[in-house]
Amino acid sequence: MLSLPLLKQSIKSNSVMWGSMTGVMTLLCVQFSMLDMTRSMLFTIFYGMMTTILPGIYVLVTSNKLLASQVDRGSMAYVLATPTKRTTVTFTQAFYLVNSLIAMFGILTLAHLACNAAKPITLGELGFMGLQGDLTSKMIMQVNLSALMVCIALAAVCFMFSGIFSSTKYSIGLSGTFIGVSILANMLAMFGNLGVEGLDKFKYLTVCTFYDYNSVLTGGNEWITKMIFPAAIALVAFGLGELVFKKKDLPL
Repeated sequence: MLSLPLLKQSIKSNSVMWGSMTGVMTLLCVQFSMLDMTRSMLFTIFYGMMTTILPGIYVLVTSNKLLASQVDRGSMAYVLATPTKRTTVTFTQAFYLVNSLIAMFGILTLAHLACNAAKPITLGELGFMGLQGDLTSKMIMQVNLSALMVCIALAAVCFMFSGIFSSTKYSIGLSGTFIGVSILANMLAMFGNLGVEGLDKFKYLTVCTFYDYNSVLTGGNEWITKMIFPAAIALVAFGLGELVFKKKDLPL
């Protein structure tokens, strides 16, 4: 099911994009964690927005390159000219996309754990009034796991469009609209939670609503239940993209 040559090719062709997004996100996390002037915004700005915006840009570009762009350019013909089945192609590309996100958030988590060990932050500093104690390593890992699952769902929907369409303009157009609406609605909903009346309703327009760091910080378990929904979205979207790509006529 897994093509190692294709996997290596995907890693090589997307390494710059992955490295850039991972590096920027990690550096931002270090800044927000360590600088006194930004520590209070660690969750409202960094975890509230950056952990969906930067991976969102990455999956938008990368998912399109994995299938639709190769079909559009004609390079998919060379891949399928070898004894490689379409199901192997889609499984390998989906495997790369998911695991690249896991690696991205793994590096981010390790960096934040190191920063928090060097300079612990209290929940009071984060603006969560009434909560006592420090931000723990367990909380950091849970928050990043919740964000990772939502980003995998975003990636799956973009991958689905890449599998359905053979033209880049349709694939990246619909993927871009989906990512843009999801991130914008999440940002508006965040302002609603901060007291702007009416904007909290935007949370119903985005899969990002299943990313619940407030539940983690308050010691609740809602964040675990909410991960079921992006996981289901990811399974359905990856499956549909693979099914359509397998059966459709390709301009090879």
